[in-house]
Amino acid sequence: MRVLFFVVAVLAALYGGYWFVGSSQVESRARAALAQLEERGWDVAYSDLSTEGFPSRFDTTVTDLHLATPGDRVTWDAPFVQLLALSYRPNQVIAIWPPEQRLSVLGQPLDVTSDGLRASATVGWSTDLPLDHAVVESGPLNVTSGPGWNLSLDRVLAAIRTAGPAANSYDIYLEGQGLRSAAMAGGLEQIRLDTQAEFAAPLDRRLEGPPQLRRLTIRDIRLAQGGIALSGSGGLAPDDQGFAAGEVTLAVENWRGLLDVLDQAGLLPLAQRAFLLALFEQLAQGRTDVSVPLTFADGRVEVLGVALLEAPRLR
Repeated sequence: MRVLFFVVAVLAALYGGYWFVGSSQVESRARAALAQLEERGWDVAYSDLSTEGFPSRFDTTVTDLHLATPGDRVTWDAPFVQLLALSYRPNQVIAIWPPEQRLSVLGQPLDVTSDGLRASATVGWSTDLPLDHAVVESGPLNVTSGPGWNLSLDRVLAAIRTAGPAANSYDIYLEGQGLRSAAMAGGLEQIRLDTQAEFAAPLDRRLEGPPQLRRLTIRDIRLAQGGIALSGSGGLAPDDQGFAAGEVTLAVENWRGLLDVLDQAGLLPLAQRAFLLALFEQLAQGRTDVSVPLTFADGRVEVLGVALLEAPRLR
């Protein structure tokens, strides 16, 4: 019995030492990450950074956090942010945001309220900490900025995971439900984006700045509200100037209803409405659903050889 007690005591002491060493490393890495932002010209301030959770967790909390990019182009203030990890799985981390946050983008203040906004991420055991998969999710989320501007979602889910066969490829999925804003009559019941992205470099701790996209494969993109839906698939890649180039096919359910919604939202100038009405009537041949081929080339988006708008930049 004494031998067993001695063994248990030794193991407990060893594990306790492991936890305290591990918690110290977690704290030092968090402080180092914030210090690195300061070295890059960010404004960083917080009132406390501490780790609790003995014996099975590393729960790190940063309170009264303030971050601002150089020139205060983007600022973020939160009463707290938590990073949670099991002590025996330190490569899996959960981040929890407070129910109220404050953002400022180019001087425009944004108040963000959410219910259950959190993220989880798992990285590989390599010293480069390569991303394996990550998920961000939230219940009701609301963004407001001054009188008359509001954006809300009933639910949002975003996920990324490593994929193949090409190197540095990742499956990216985004889904939102119950999108509403002052500029959208009726809002959207569903937003879904299912893609595979190939980047120039892996997503790991060595990455500096936004990842450089090489190719984007769109498996499915869908916007739906009532009896109106817009879905699409295709492939895009940045051209020499960084504009999207490739082909995407859109499928429109109830195309007349879609034109009415765009018109009510002020997103469809009279000249474009006349063009799209004639185009859809030609493609639909009397049907309510229509398939529209989009060509992205030379910095433009074309439909049957007619330039419709400027192509988005992918880099």
